[in-house]
Amino acid sequence: MAKRTVVTPAGQEWRVRRLWAPRFRGETITGRVWRRLRSTGRRTGGGVDVASNIGCGADLFDELAIVIGLVVVVLFVVFVAVPLLVVVVDLLLLVLLTGLGLVARIVFRRPWVVEALGPDDLRLTWRIVGWRTSGEAVDFIADALAHGAPPPPGHEVSPRPGGSVPRT
Repeated sequence: MAKRTVVTPAGQEWRVRRLWAPRFRGETITGRVWRRLRSTGRRTGGGVDVASNIGCGADLFDELAIVIGLVVVVLFVVFVAVPLLVVVVDLLLLVLLTGLGLVARIVFRRPWVVEALGPDDLRLTWRIVGWRTSGEAVDFIADALAHGAPPPPGHEVSPRPGGSVPRT
């Protein structure tokens, strides 16, 4: 597995791993859809005016049964059918994107991102072509950090998403 947590001789903890995809800062397609559904769901209103059609008692019970049936159907659709449909579409999209990502990385030789997360929101990244080579790079970087050596050259220094820029 290409994920290791090491402690340097100075007592700093580093997490070195291979990333499948770059970070999206918490924004995902499903997150945006759910936020939109929740915000539009609160604006719907209105009700059924049953009191205006009061006739004999049998008609009232029939209308009440129809209203209860409609409420049950609407609740089922809102709380079961729509979320289930979203989950199925999300899983299909996940499988499709995973397959396309693997094909892109294998056929087009897209590099894997190896990331080392250190103290003080320090994030070092390397782009390495090849599954096996990137796994070896994770082991090499983790071993170097564990033995007190500086990270290998050719790295980019950037803050973690939501963090501050490290001072050197």
